[in-house]
Amino acid sequence: MAISMAKRANATRILRRTARAGALVTAVALVASACGGGGQSSGQGGSNETFTYALTGLPTSLDPADYQGDPSRNIGFELSSALFRWDTEGLPEQGCGTLANVGQLTGELAESYERGADGKSVTVKLREMKSAAGNPLTANDVKWTFDRLIALKVSTPGTLMQDIADYAADPIKVVDDRTFQIVLDEPSAMDLAILTWSQFRVLDSTEAKKNVTADDPWAKKYLAANAATFGPWTQTPAEFVAGDRLTLSPNPNYTGERGDVRKLIFLAVPDAASRAQLVSTGNANYATALQYEQYAQLKTNTGVEVQTCASADRIPLVLNAKDPNLAKPEVRRAISMALDRKTIVDAVYRGFNKPSLYGVSQAYGVDPGPEGAYEFNVDEAKALLARAGVGPLAITLHISPARPGSEAEQIAILVKSQLAAIGVEVNIQTVASATEINTIFKDASYQAMLYLEPPAVADPYYSVFLYNSSASKLNTFGYKNPELDAIATELGTTEPGPERDELHKQAAEQLVSNPGFIYLIDRDFVHAVRKGFTNYQHAPNGEMFVHTLKKG
Repeated sequence: MAISMAKRANATRILRRTARAGALVTAVALVASACGGGGQSSGQGGSNETFTYALTGLPTSLDPADYQGDPSRNIGFELSSALFRWDTEGLPEQGCGTLANVGQLTGELAESYERGADGKSVTVKLREMKSAAGNPLTANDVKWTFDRLIALKVSTPGTLMQDIADYAADPIKVVDDRTFQIVLDEPSAMDLAILTWSQFRVLDSTEAKKNVTADDPWAKKYLAANAATFGPWTQTPAEFVAGDRLTLSPNPNYTGERGDVRKLIFLAVPDAASRAQLVSTGNANYATALQYEQYAQLKTNTGVEVQTCASADRIPLVLNAKDPNLAKPEVRRAISMALDRKTIVDAVYRGFNKPSLYGVSQAYGVDPGPEGAYEFNVDEAKALLARAGVGPLAITLHISPARPGSEAEQIAILVKSQLAAIGVEVNIQTVASATEINTIFKDASYQAMLYLEPPAVADPYYSVFLYNSSASKLNTFGYKNPELDAIATELGTTEPGPERDELHKQAAEQLVSNPGFIYLIDRDFVHAVRKGFTNYQHAPNGEMFVHTLKKG
């Protein structure tokens, strides 16, 4: 039987893709071998384990002020050097089953802390630590690190300090070599939790200042190629190939907890199928951002463990309230009620992730009751549209495989079909790049959009405020709800406990009855890792902490 031209072309593409993936496996094996070897023990004086970490890409800079998306975050959390970290050791499955809350923190570089009586200051004492260069950690390192982030107007740290935790304009006051104060304009439940974010890693200012010039007062050129931290890892400039790979070795002066990994290799592998194959064959220990069918396939591999952990990440449908029809709460609620979230998850995710149940993520462990729960009711959705005086409605839905992910098209097709049942016509418009979809969101040049909400700090206040507060810089879609704003303000100053849980319920009720973001999917953190290591610490930001891993 003759093979059609289309089938021949498709077969050729498959062969080429397989060949590329095979060549990549060989290349990764050679890199791992050259760097000390594929996760094997040297047998010479103890462990010499190598952990290979395959990323979608590598940043072109190691500078925490130069944030380049997920790869910067992945590397930044591994470099660590944070003042505080999430205390996951006492949680179910070390944080995999339950998210740590803002009251469950412990010091990393910080030895102890004490809040001021008025709640507007936190006095922090530092541990006795040294950088890889041998310089002792001081309060001046902390001060210089924060002054640098502020002077360079670094976006996420600025938002966390100014909008989430209410830090003062000049927030760090040096008391002595090992003591400093965090100064706040108002008390905040988030004041220490934000410091777990990777861009707040404390830099070795002694070493950095050696590389300051009149044209480069914050040593950007030096810090682009030098980690210069007090954390568990170090590297030389030669071990960082911008955009391609990074090799980390232990900081010989680090006195914190350390497991058995003595070499951490980050590799840029843009193709998801290639990253999955590297884990499948044992040429990588871990790979980020795989497709769900690849996770499902890896579950059948006896050498791989697929971990599914609690996450506050959510995929919302965003409706631009600057559109006169979409601004109406009845229309927004009608669209929410017409969406069968369970059907979407069942059809798209191959057993992973959960339908959004509430206005606030179910991962926070608070059931807001029926008033805060989403309802699927097509008849009521039609009635709401009629009461709003909206006839046949057509909207353009922007989607991107970059955000929320490769599943965006499948979700959009299902949304289109479900909204057709209430007389809403959806026209799907695909945008290829992450930069373009983020620009469209920032400029509010859309009617509707599938997006991704990945909170930098997994906390109900942060999640409620981040996009849905009228005071948030990220609320580009024009949603205003004074009642939710007031609830969010209280959440931000209330410590974990029954009072905060009640505020959480009230926020969920508002986001169901008068939706801002219309949440569709509560995403899990899914990690496909080679078996052989234990002691994974599952922080609520979903990051790995390779320096704590133990062989066995």
